[in-house]
Formats: sequence, structure tokens, C-alpha cells
Amino acid sequence: MSAGKYLAAYFDAPMQSYGVESRFNRRTTLPYPTRSAVTGIFCAAMGIDRSDSDFLRKMTVLEIETLVLKRFISEERPLRVANLMDYHTVGAGYENVSEELQFGRLRKADGKRSNSAELTYRDYLTDARFGVLVSGDDSLVERIDSALRNPVWGVWFGRKCCVPASPVAQGIYDERMAAIERLCSLAGCDRPERVIRDAKPGDEDVTVYRDMPVTFNRLSRGSGEEFGIRRIVVSEWDSDADQE
Repeated sequence: MSAGKYLAAYFDAPMQSYGVESRFNRRTTLPYPTRSAVTGIFCAAMGIDRSDSDFLRKMTVLEIETLVLKRFISEERPLRVANLMDYHTVGAGYENVSEELQFGRLRKADGKRSNSAELTYRDYLTDARFGVLVSGDDSLVERIDSALRNPVWGVWFGRKCCVPASPVAQGIYDERMAAIERLCSLAGCDRPERVIRDAKPGDEDVTVYRDMPVTFNRLSRGSGEEFGIRRIVVSEWDSDADQE
């Protein structure tokens, strides 16, 4: 990551959910936070309007590195992250409300709004702990840190039911490893399990997602223009390479 200051953010909650291609009735989750989710959390804390695409462009200068953190009850009993699927219904109970309040209500094949409940399935991570390192623009890093300590709008990890169980902001550090050590100490582990970072030229095993937020405007949902391409590398923690 770049030289400068490092914000350490701690993502700790009973449930978290981070989808990248979830549509319609099945909402899956990746096993780690997406950049769009992290960006959305920071923007909510700062009170940035959903339609402010100019500010999202400013956020692209940030380097965001995610750490998957193990938790231990004891050395013999590590806590395992599990997936929870929630049986969920949406769309019922709109018969007597105005059209303005029916935004997002499902339509039938004839184009009319449906009054029936639709079944959906939503996946969550349980007992997961993540560290997020943010660097690249010291003034913006400091603004995010201040906002996370006193957020304008609510902060949650993927969905509104996924509220933080610990303070998200864990300080700004001059050294990357100092930030990592702080996050590991909170989770009760001596090192991260995996690292997710932006891909660099020459990297192998690159994964590509539409995970670079362009706009969070509700009216753009489903247009294919909400997110740009992000190339990432997911790797096991290497104490030699990752401490550089």
C-alpha cells in the first residue's frame, strides 16, 4: 500500500452481508467486504448524498485492503465463520398506499403492481471479523476516521440488520503493521488469515468484480452503470511479503 497514514477500521457484527451480483429473489454474500460496501459505509458516516457521484470519484484515490481475521475462544477452539440463509418476504401490504410509496414493489408480467408477497433468500456471514486498512489521501483518511466516530447517518455492514458490535474506527497509524496489529488484537488473533487487495500489474489469480462504485442513486439500480470494474487478489497471509 502507499506511504502515508493508515486508517484501521474494524468490522465486527453478529451478521454481515456483501453481495456483488445479487438480483431478484436470491441475495448471496461474498466471504469478505466489497469495496462498494466499504465505500458506502464511509459515505453514510460522512453524510454524503447518494447522488453525489463526484465525491465517489474522489474516493477512488483510496487504497482499501481487507483482512480476514480469525477469532479464538482458545487455541483449541477457533470460531468458524458460518453462512446463514434468511427466509424473507417482500412486497405485500401495499394495497392502500400511494404510488410514490410503492417504489420497488414488484410488477407482474402485464406490468401491473403485485399485491402478493414474494419469497426471497438472503445470505449472511455470522461471527465474522474483518479489518479494513485505508490509505492514499491523508486528509480524506482523517475525515473518514472522524465521521466513523460521529456518523451523520447509520452505519451497518451490508444490510440494516447488520449493526456494528464494536467501534468501527480504531485509529490512524503511520505504519501499516501497527494498524494490522491493532485489528488482530481486537479479534484475538496473532495474524490475519487472508488478505484482499487491489491487483497490481503482473499479479496472477486475479478476480474481477463490478465493485467500484460509480453512483449509489436508487434510480440507477439495475442499469448496469452503478459499478465499475475492480480487479482484486485474495491470498493467504504471508508474514514476509505482507509486512513489506
